[in-house]
Amino acid sequence: MRKIFIILICLLIASPAFAGKKPKKSPLYKLQKQLGNGEMISIPSYSSTSFIGIHKGWYKESPINVEALLTLPPGDGPFPVLMITHSSGGPLEFAADWLEFMRDQQKPLLDMGIGTFYLDNFSARGVKDTYRDQSTVTLFSAYIDSFMALEFLANHPKVNKKKIGITGYSRGGNNSLMIQEKKIRDALVDKSLYFAAAQPRSPECYAAAMFENPTPIPETKVWLVHGGADDYTLPGPCVEYGKKVKANGGDIKIDVREGWYHLFTGNYEPEKSPALIFHRCPPVYSKDNGQWDDEAVNYIVKHGPFESREDFELAQKEDPRAAWKGMFKAMKKAKCIDKGVHEGGNHGKEFMPEYLKFWKDNLL
Repeated sequence: MRKIFIILICLLIASPAFAGKKPKKSPLYKLQKQLGNGEMISIPSYSSTSFIGIHKGWYKESPINVEALLTLPPGDGPFPVLMITHSSGGPLEFAADWLEFMRDQQKPLLDMGIGTFYLDNFSARGVKDTYRDQSTVTLFSAYIDSFMALEFLANHPKVNKKKIGITGYSRGGNNSLMIQEKKIRDALVDKSLYFAAAQPRSPECYAAAMFENPTPIPETKVWLVHGGADDYTLPGPCVEYGKKVKANGGDIKIDVREGWYHLFTGNYEPEKSPALIFHRCPPVYSKDNGQWDDEAVNYIVKHGPFESREDFELAQKEDPRAAWKGMFKAMKKAKCIDKGVHEGGNHGKEFMPEYLKFWKDNLL
């Protein structure tokens, strides 16, 4: 947790060999022992560099099986289930001493009659964490995992497919926010499937290639909580994105907590981290077809090694690693990269009661 993890721009590009790394043993096996319950599940999924890969179907060229830990209450069901996703720290944080919130929620959820589903986006792809290099697993690959897991749960005989929720912080917050997007859902699974509720915390809304024109799934209720003092993933862009979602028919509430920092549920006081941030670089948005907005691409072309948008997009598809390096060089040359943020807050126990109430109100 005390390591550096670089987010924002580099969230968007993947390793050129999606299946080229040897899978790692999932920390979910350790979590299973800690919790004393659960069944390990293998979920067929895919990887993609961006929404273009999903939109054009390129993602189907990179099949992969990701792992999850499913625990259901006793009985025949069908039960509601909460999908719990991790951040750049990877699935190790599910079992980490400094983030008890991840485990402490399970017993009260099960006592209410809600199952849990801890999802590992990294281990099958041979990645432990993405602290130093977000290019190893993209956000859009994680979005695919979430919808493939939704499809799996919807077909499980003991799961109520109309009462599946999702949550996570930082990168996991992006997972939990973007599952409300029709364009992603409709390209991956049946249009009748949806998450009933989502509780993202501290997602990156400035440079994560969210859609300029969001098309929200109206059945999904979103409660996004962000720290007002968060200097890592800024709350302001999420407030603005939430306004777009609401204006387009989405059910979303943006809740900014004064004085709270990034990773506010971590059970430690706020501390400084030497992470890189890109807040002075142009924001990055996706068009409906998955292309990035002109301002961001023109900036990358102007300061980077690419001759044109076409050159950059070709690199995204054929050599994503080179595309990521070229983007980083462009931002470095433009001198829009800064360093230094705050993380922590020890608000997990304070936040837990309203967090559990949200699931009680929306999954039961």
